[in-house]
Amino acid sequence: MPKSKIKYIVISDIHLGAYNSLLTYIEEFPDPVKDSDRFKVNPQKTSPALAELLNCLKHIVHSVNGSSKPPQFILLGDVLELALGDINEASMTFERFLDIAYKETKHHFSESIVYIPGNHDHHLWETAREKQYMEYIANLKPNQYINQTWHTTKMVNPDFIQSDLLTGILRRNKKLKKAEAVIAYPNLEIPSKNGKRSVFLTHGHFLENIYSLMSTVQRVLLPEMDEDKDKPKPTQSVWTKMGNYIPFRKQKEVPNPTSIYVLERENFAWIDFFWSTLGRSGKVGTGIGLIYDMLQDEKAVSRLAKNVADYAVRNLKVALFLKTIFAWVLRSILTKVVVKVGQAERGMSDSVLSDEVVHNMNSYLGETLPAQWKAETQKTKREFPNDYTFIFGHTHKPFAVETQDLGLKIPGKEVFNTGGWVVDTIQPMSSHGGAVLFIDEDANVASFKVYTEGELKPNFLVPDGKTNPMYETLVENIDLQNKKFEALSRSLEEEIRLRRRLLKVRIKE
Repeated sequence: MPKSKIKYIVISDIHLGAYNSLLTYIEEFPDPVKDSDRFKVNPQKTSPALAELLNCLKHIVHSVNGSSKPPQFILLGDVLELALGDINEASMTFERFLDIAYKETKHHFSESIVYIPGNHDHHLWETAREKQYMEYIANLKPNQYINQTWHTTKMVNPDFIQSDLLTGILRRNKKLKKAEAVIAYPNLEIPSKNGKRSVFLTHGHFLENIYSLMSTVQRVLLPEMDEDKDKPKPTQSVWTKMGNYIPFRKQKEVPNPTSIYVLERENFAWIDFFWSTLGRSGKVGTGIGLIYDMLQDEKAVSRLAKNVADYAVRNLKVALFLKTIFAWVLRSILTKVVVKVGQAERGMSDSVLSDEVVHNMNSYLGETLPAQWKAETQKTKREFPNDYTFIFGHTHKPFAVETQDLGLKIPGKEVFNTGGWVVDTIQPMSSHGGAVLFIDEDANVASFKVYTEGELKPNFLVPDGKTNPMYETLVENIDLQNKKFEALSRSLEEEIRLRRRLLKVRIKE
């Protein structure tokens, strides 16, 4: 096989600025006055794991590309932690990333960065989108009609938007005065040089139902809004009308829209508020972060449920023993429900994907991506590619498989997950871990799986039984027994231990 060159480096879910991120510096104070003061984020210092990871990436790029054009970073969402952390700490930790990545005079990586926001940094998309819309209005003639706002960039031949915040952070570095960060959202196509193969990238939050909650609520509460008013309604028989009043009858499933334009337009405010803004709201935000950590521990959830139950029954005008019974029942129900929801949100199982995500991925690959493609290529008549690779993050579980191995309806496509670089739980989750993906100019993809909590040893991955020039080049040119990779594994092991100590303290608060 011909030797490949790395054109893109894809990484996601590093949650810079978050206390549970392995790539954020955490200071531990041995003798704090209070347990809550024992661990602190220090965004002006560099996490040892971050430094070792970037040193390994430089080694890989130099070994594969030599003096060729440096590859471009694609940051695939949840890179800055804006949901459970402060924007200043996220920004300064991103600076530490840049300090190490662009330390040398001759840069190993392109000065242009592509950023595809996820749910935890969705606000970066909102600020970029609003900037683009203001510029659009400013260029209109007086009294010219103003179109509605749009909620996505183009997937094909993308209309990137420069991020003022990210570009500003880049240019604070003396070596990056002309650098820029551009945003695409939520989908991006990377075609091969000959146009016969494509890579599709998205963060992946729309593969979970919670991120289309507002669409679901609207279709449950006001289903008539989706009815075609011009289409005559079928006449119902007497028996059908009577059947509508039968209790506990099976209800018709309310499907969410498959159009990415509709999904984002209906849910952007919900995603931005709860997943990218609320966590920075003073003491409320601090409390939200603490509750998030407590969801994994049933005793901690029981304490939260008790507070809610006691508050709910305190004004009931019944005997005290009945209040106690009602509170106990409500507490028990809340504990079971919340633990189940909290564990589902964190992917607390060793299965690669949940049934929910598999179902939604079938829809995303089979309907959402082709529909966006068709809308954007009507003038060019480009056919949706038969040969493509799908890349996403969000789940914090790195893998490389074919679609049929996930139980998807569309066979023969490769699916890669970038994993995540956080410790979500006190108990080890063997499937959780982080990976970095490499893409060459022919849209070949290979995964550098750096670690999982079940195995810290790094390796290169493609789906079983498959190979490609990018993978072959990495295997032939990179010795993973090199001391650089050993140092990376050691630093990750120590940082994981540190985060687990931190989580134990937070949950006991």
